[in-house]
Amino acid sequence: MQVFLVIAYLVVGFAQLFAIMDGIGYGLGVGGIISFIVAGFVTYVPLLGSGLGVYGAVNVWDWSIWQAGALFFWYIPFAIMLTLFEGFSRR
Repeated sequence: MQVFLVIAYLVVGFAQLFAIMDGIGYGLGVGGIISFIVAGFVTYVPLLGSGLGVYGAVNVWDWSIWQAGALFFWYIPFAIMLTLFEGFSRR
């Protein structure tokens, strides 16, 4: 299970990197290496990277807010479910 979570986090992070790069290019009008460097620093910062990934996916890739939110914020409901499961299993 842990290997699956690490692989999923890396794959989503890779997609998030490109969404952030496109969002920076769209929002600030810069592209290329500058957007790659900025995106590289913020991609794996949990809430910041996810929020910027949603921004890029919605504005540049024309995704709905729900699709982008489901992809980039998947770890929040998953963490809640794991916490609840762990809490119930300790009883």
